[in-house]
Amino acid sequence: MGIWPKDKLLKHGPELPMVERIRRYQHNIREIRAAGCAVPTSAMIDSLDPTEIELWFADNAFRLHRLDNAIETLAGGPGGQYVR
Repeated sequence: MGIWPKDKLLKHGPELPMVERIRRYQHNIREIRAAGCAVPTSAMIDSLDPTEIELWFADNAFRLHRLDNAIETLAGGPGGQYVR
C-alpha cells in the first residue's frame, strides 16, 4: 500500500462550479491511484465518470441536509444549541 498523497489532493467544495468540482475530484482519484492507495469507498466514489461523480456530490449534499435537519430537531429546533 502506498502513501496517501495528501499534498497533491485538490479541494472540491460546493463553492466551485460543478464542472470544476468534477475535474478536481477526477484529479484526486488519479493521484490516489497513482500513489498506490485504495480509494476509500466509504468516503468517496471510486470513479472517473463525470455523471457518477455528480450524482455522488448530489447524494452527499442530500445526506448532509437530512443530518442537519435531524440534528436541528434534536437540538430543539431553529435557534437551538446546534451550530454547524
